[in-house]
Amino acid sequence: MGRDKRPGAVEAHIRINLSLLESPAFIALDWTARALFLDMRNRMRSSNNGNISAALSELVHRGWTSSTTLAKALRQLEAVGLLRKTRQTIGVERGSKVCNLYRFTDVEVFGRPKLGIEASKATDDFKAFKTLADAARAVAAASPAKKNAELKKKRALQKLHRDAAETAPMDVVDAAVSAVTTTRPTAETAASVVRQITRKANAHAASAPFYADTQNAQKQLQKLHTTT
Repeated sequence: MGRDKRPGAVEAHIRINLSLLESPAFIALDWTARALFLDMRNRMRSSNNGNISAALSELVHRGWTSSTTLAKALRQLEAVGLLRKTRQTIGVERGSKVCNLYRFTDVEVFGRPKLGIEASKATDDFKAFKTLADAARAVAAASPAKKNAELKKKRALQKLHRDAAETAPMDVVDAAVSAVTTTRPTAETAASVVRQITRKANAHAASAPFYADTQNAQKQLQKLHTTT
């Protein structure tokens, strides 16, 4: 009995050739760029290649939250020839009413005149990279170290300001505690001195009559001695 060739329900899937996954261009990508490739590929259907956007608002449900990370991943995918723009704009974040559109270079593009997208066959631009070193250089050029350094510096400054804001109240508390600790012994010392002076004064007052009687007795003895 021959195999049943009647059309049946086929679960939606993503088709990516092994030649692409094993290419130096794909292997050289950061993990974020690989994730973006799959997330964008997930949006491709049978005839919409070239009409695929990568706006942050459309990818937030896939876990994308940083426009900087998204832009970096897009630059890498373009740098190694896996993506190409079919519509170039200044970007939605800069006021454009439409976003950039992309095509996968390993898939045919059907024309969409209303969007200004021309039909074209697969160009396989990523195959131009024959070695991993060449692809890695292209990825590095798409992710300048200067921009990364500036981003790290900005984050470090933000952390410094945040730490300063958090520790400032503690400095005020420490200063107040130090002031109380410093003045407390002074007050206690003054009270102790006052008590000592009071005791001496009381002792002097109590001994004053006895001292006077002693002086009178000495004077009488001197007179008696003189007359005798």
